[in-house]
Amino acid sequence: MLAPPVPEMSMETKHGGHEEESAMLPCVAFASEHGYKFFSLAHMRMLNSADVRPMPPVLGRRLVPSPYGGMVLATDVCYRHPCHLVDPFTGSRAPLPDLPIPFSEKDPVGCLSDEPRLRCARVTDDGLAWDWSPRGVMVARGDTTFFCEHGGERWMPVLQSKLGSPMTVNYRDGLFFVLELRTLKTTIIDAGTLQARTKIPAPPGFGDVDYAYLAPSTDDAILLVHRAGDSDGVVFTKAYRARHRDSQRPPRWRPVLDIGDRAVFVDGAHGFTVTADPTGAKANRVYVILAHQLTHPCGRLAVAYDVGFTDLTRPERMGRLNLNTGEVEPMWGRPHWIIPRNESGRR
Repeated sequence: MLAPPVPEMSMETKHGGHEEESAMLPCVAFASEHGYKFFSLAHMRMLNSADVRPMPPVLGRRLVPSPYGGMVLATDVCYRHPCHLVDPFTGSRAPLPDLPIPFSEKDPVGCLSDEPRLRCARVTDDGLAWDWSPRGVMVARGDTTFFCEHGGERWMPVLQSKLGSPMTVNYRDGLFFVLELRTLKTTIIDAGTLQARTKIPAPPGFGDVDYAYLAPSTDDAILLVHRAGDSDGVVFTKAYRARHRDSQRPPRWRPVLDIGDRAVFVDGAHGFTVTADPTGAKANRVYVILAHQLTHPCGRLAVAYDVGFTDLTRPERMGRLNLNTGEVEPMWGRPHWIIPRNESGRR
């Protein structure tokens, strides 16, 4: 029996049977020695304790938000800390089982620098990808995706990459989108039944790829690809679009230079689209979080975050928002996008 939805955690706003595209601007979320911080693009300021609940820092713990779900997965891959979901805007927490082991690994693999990494038959990325739905959580560990219902006690395998590829996971409007980064094959999974609804093959002649970002929306998805050997210092060099809902033909990626009245936000874990707004995100732009490493005269290293943006037609030209996020130690992990689940995030 399916677990009941959790209304207070759901971001879904139904309109005509599907989610309504949001114009709400996200926050830049990042960890520091003083706790988890949020910089609001809507208000161009750091949020304070009146806006979010404090999340104390823990060395070795990964904090990865789900942009539309408004939840943060707190975990690590070394099984030192309990795994749970936390809502940074309300402080509510929900426990999760320890992270599952990828099918290509026989034992948990530690990530301490002074320990040799175990060798396995397949070479997989030890990275973590995940997203949240009203029914439960899907994670990708190495070459395998798993699902756990809210309140459940075990992870159920859902999909394994045939070529041992690491994956990204995104949830939108009742569907999970799983992108295999090595092959650029996308599997769209029904979040209710956990069955594959359709697959989108890789773009024709994609060749070697340094990285790719998948940004799904209600009716289509945007794929941004940076091909190996292409221009350095840009987020992507080619953009594709595929319609996955209410289409008479199987979805296929087609090159695109215009995505209409929308903007794309991507980070190392997720991608998503928002409706463009004159006082918010600009149409046909791609927004990405930038990290600038700073070296102080005393030798101390620090990182300052900013947001870069580029037009879909001119990816080589990037502007900056010039955020004042302050400096943090680089040891606390990567920044991510998260959308506040209330109207305070709108301009």
